[in-house]
Amino acid sequence: MTADTQLDTLEAKGLIKEVLAQPEHEYLFRHALVQDAAYGSLLKQERRELHGRVGEALEALYPERTGELAPVLAMHFEQAGDAEKATTYFIAAGEHALGQNAIQEAFGAFDHAATLMDRASMDASANEPADPTEARDRQRRRIEVELGRAQAGYSFMAADDAFAKLEAIVPAAEALGEPALITRVHTFIALGRIQAGESAASPLVKRSLDRLTEIGDAVGDPSIRALPMALVGMGQVFSGPLADGVRALEEAVPLLGDRIDSIGAAFARGALGIGYATQGEFAKADEAVRHAIETAANGDLIAQLDALIADSMVRSARGDLEGAVPLAQQCVDRAEETGASACILASSWILGDAFHRQGRFAEARDALKRGSDVSVVVDRMVWRPTLQAWLRSSAQALGDAAEGDADEALATARSIGNQLGEAGILGKRGESAAARGEFDSAVTDFAGSAAIFEAQGARPALARVLRGWGEALRAAGRMDEATPILQRSLALFETLDLKTEAAAVRAVLTLGGLKLAYE
Repeated sequence: MTADTQLDTLEAKGLIKEVLAQPEHEYLFRHALVQDAAYGSLLKQERRELHGRVGEALEALYPERTGELAPVLAMHFEQAGDAEKATTYFIAAGEHALGQNAIQEAFGAFDHAATLMDRASMDASANEPADPTEARDRQRRRIEVELGRAQAGYSFMAADDAFAKLEAIVPAAEALGEPALITRVHTFIALGRIQAGESAASPLVKRSLDRLTEIGDAVGDPSIRALPMALVGMGQVFSGPLADGVRALEEAVPLLGDRIDSIGAAFARGALGIGYATQGEFAKADEAVRHAIETAANGDLIAQLDALIADSMVRSARGDLEGAVPLAQQCVDRAEETGASACILASSWILGDAFHRQGRFAEARDALKRGSDVSVVVDRMVWRPTLQAWLRSSAQALGDAAEGDADEALATARSIGNQLGEAGILGKRGESAAARGEFDSAVTDFAGSAAIFEAQGARPALARVLRGWGEALRAAGRMDEATPILQRSLALFETLDLKTEAAAVRAVLTLGGLKLAYE
């Protein structure tokens, strides 16, 4: 009996149905219970043999679709008992999923590959001596799996867990001696640790940065040689010293070329744009962000999100809140859909800050609460204190009980040397104190915040803190002290061409000695 006749018989009996006739016939069981019954009737050895035959048939029929079909091929070869092939296809499935921006699916595929490899290593037969080529292949697969898990899970894995897994493969990667793999391992370690609040001088970060420099020199690749500068520069742009970070990125970005990876040209250009905007160099910021968006178009979802985050942050720094809000909201939504938790932190802060500055305090609170909750799960010390300070301020603006401890947030920022974060938190604590009528405390915090922003050259933030400081003094009836501070704020806003905010300060100054209620 031919296969066609058998299929016709099954269809006539209502067990299967044809769902596609062209370009090839495709059939489905009419009910999952029928499929389960048919599968359950097979002996274990028959199942293994059939899975193997199906996997081999798919390989032969669709060699150009192995990436797309990798999850199916991995399943069939796993069920066939061929752990080596199954592992290879789970790795391919993870890489394909990363390319499709399916972060959770990618992590699941790499994680399953790791489980198969662990299982194989416990099998006595798998521990028999292998030839050198086979041993190297197994070692390479193990490294690729852990790198895949790090890349896919970077946005949602706890930092300590991610670091432990990466550190575990450093000796194997070095022993294998392949520059591309070693570069990826040390890039992920340095990037992750810097973004978790470690300094470039900390032992493990310095080791990885030095190793990247050595590899870049050894292979004559300026883009690898530029990675340490870019990594350090990005950390400094967000934490300080700001000017050093901008200079490092200005030097590194041209050398990175069109690298599309976790610290590629899109990410570095976006960070440079943010650095320029933080300094008040908005024309340069726009140009850097434009290049970041163009470069990210050829990259993965994370690269695209990083470019959008940079765009929204630059708009916010310029005072274009109407433009920043929809971009930041888009970033939050896309990051949540794909599980890119690290991107949620930055975009939630931008969105919450913009809402707060628009007077939309409930929306600000909700956005900041989401980011703060995620920061606790993924343990990102750089963003957590800032999110908590902004959340506290929004809650107080609504008359709600303050969430979090401002002193704790400030201590955390200081403990990791986050000077820009410290200045922002001091400003928010001063804002909250002024809202409670505690003007002496508010003035102290505003003064501390302004001193840091001025030393860092963060002119837009300095102008806004000076405005808050001056308005707090006026609310306290200390007009003689308020006027020169507000005049400094106005001069900065005018220099930066921030017309709307300049007009607001000018209006306050024209009120003369009229005492204002602090809002």
